[in-house]
Amino acid sequence: MKELPFSKQLAPLILFIVLIIVLTLVIGQNKNIFKNNNENSLYPHPQKLEMRLSPFHYNIPEFPDYGNLQYHIVIPTVETALAQALEYSESGRYHDAEEIIRNALVFNKSNRALLSFLGTILFRQQKYKAAETVFRHQTILDPTDTLAYNNLGASLAKQNRYQEAIRSVKMVYLHTSKDHQALTALNLSGMYSISGNTAEALAYFKKAYESLGEQILPLSYNSNFDNIRGEKEFQNIVRQAQQQGKQKSNSGERQSRK
Repeated sequence: MKELPFSKQLAPLILFIVLIIVLTLVIGQNKNIFKNNNENSLYPHPQKLEMRLSPFHYNIPEFPDYGNLQYHIVIPTVETALAQALEYSESGRYHDAEEIIRNALVFNKSNRALLSFLGTILFRQQKYKAAETVFRHQTILDPTDTLAYNNLGASLAKQNRYQEAIRSVKMVYLHTSKDHQALTALNLSGMYSISGNTAEALAYFKKAYESLGEQILPLSYNSNFDNIRGEKEFQNIVRQAQQQGKQKSNSGERQSRK
């Protein structure tokens, strides 16, 4: 038997290897095509991606039709506010009275009558610190307002700040008219009495009596004068006022008989 050449013997092996290489390339290419197709189907190219927002929609609320209805803001006058607040105050409705005055002050912030009444309402509610603030504000607005100084002194005295109170009320006594000096002197007498200054308390009580006469009697029972009530000078003044009152009473009876 004749042997085949060596090259012919290797020919089948070479063909087999070439076939394997071709199949490998074909399979690899198919895999890439499949992979690319799957990726493109799951993740489209960004340039081709389109996003749409939901359309903007807002329901405008419907308001009732009031036609030609017109609104008017009514600003109460100072006189109206004071009259209504006074009515509430006299019936003990201090909170309502205070609210009315504060509302009126929004439009008349420097009105002396409104400020004075507000301080008075606060004082009656025993809000002495708040009342002090109002009355002190009045004295800044008008340094000649003796009523404000007197009220300021009363508010300070209620807080046991007697020295400050006395300084405030003394300004009133020195600059007020004789008609008002009597009550101012009486206030000073009470403050000095409570603070323990007996001499000054008696001196101002006497000044008050010289202007008020027998009218000082009902005022003398105030507890402010308890510290000087036992003093001889105080008792003498009260006795003189009582005698003066009796004389006027007897004189009035004789006039009526005629």
